[in-house]
Amino acid sequence: MTRIGVALGAGGARGLAHIVALQAFEELGVTPSIVSGTSIGAVIGAGVAAGLSTSEMKEAVEEIRSARPGRFWHMYDNVELKFAIALLDPTTETGGLIKGEKFIRFLQSKIKTERFEDLPIPLLVVATNYWKREQVILSKGDLLQAVRASYSMPGLFTPVKMGRDLLVDGGLMNPLPYDIIQPLCDITVAIDVAVHETARKSRVPHAQEVLFSAFQVLQNSVVREKLKQTQPDILIETNIKNVRALEFSKADEIYRQANLSKEQLKRKLGRALQKDD
Repeated sequence: MTRIGVALGAGGARGLAHIVALQAFEELGVTPSIVSGTSIGAVIGAGVAAGLSTSEMKEAVEEIRSARPGRFWHMYDNVELKFAIALLDPTTETGGLIKGEKFIRFLQSKIKTERFEDLPIPLLVVATNYWKREQVILSKGDLLQAVRASYSMPGLFTPVKMGRDLLVDGGLMNPLPYDIIQPLCDITVAIDVAVHETARKSRVPHAQEVLFSAFQVLQNSVVREKLKQTQPDILIETNIKNVRALEFSKADEIYRQANLSKEQLKRKLGRALQKDD
C-alpha cells in the first residue's frame, strides 16, 4: 500500500487554504499515512490526524468567526488584530499578548484527542526551542500543548513551557516540514500557504503588519534554502493574495482562491498514485 505523507505549512489565516487543498484527498478517496504541520499547519494537521473531515473543519472555522470580540480588541479597529475573537485571551504576562488557552480549549472540544498516541493518523508537530535555537519535533504526549507551541508566534502568543524547554513558533525553523516525513512515506505532499510578495500600499503599514510580514520573509528564506537540498514529490503553492496574517474574517475568499490549488493537487496526486500501482 502506498504511504502518502502530507506536510502543512505556516502562514496565518492563509492556512485555511489547507482545508480546501485537503479536499483533494477526500475526493480521491485517499487517507494520508502521516501528517506533519507547523503553526496553522499544526492546527489543521491535528484535525486531519484526529479524523475530522474538511467540512467539519470549515464548521469549526465558522464557529470561531461568529464569536464576538472582547473589549480588548477594539483598540485595534483599524488593523487586522481585530480578528482576535472572544476565543483569544489577552495577557499582561511577559513573552506575548495572548495566552492561547481559550483557543486550545476550543480545539480540544473539536478534536477530542489529548495525546499523540491516540490519533488515528500519526502526526509530527514542529516547534522551536527558544533556549537552544533549534527545531523540536513533537510526536508523543500532550497533543494540544504541542500544537499551541507550534503556533506561538514570538511577541503575539506567550511561549509554551515543556519540561525545562521553552517553545515558540515552529515557523522560525521549519515553516514547511515535508523533510521530516520524507523517510516515512512513498509520496510526500507539501502544501505551502506562504505569501511570496507583499502588495504595495500608499500608506505606511501598521507595526503589527510589518512584524508579520518580516516573519514571512524569514520563513520564505528558510523554505527556499531547504528546497535546494531536498524537494517533496508534490509541492502545492496556494499563493493566496490580499490576505494578511490574521485576517481569518476572509475565510470565504481564502477558500475561493484555494480551489485552484485543490484541483492541482488532485491531478498531481492522482497521477502519482497511478504510477505507484
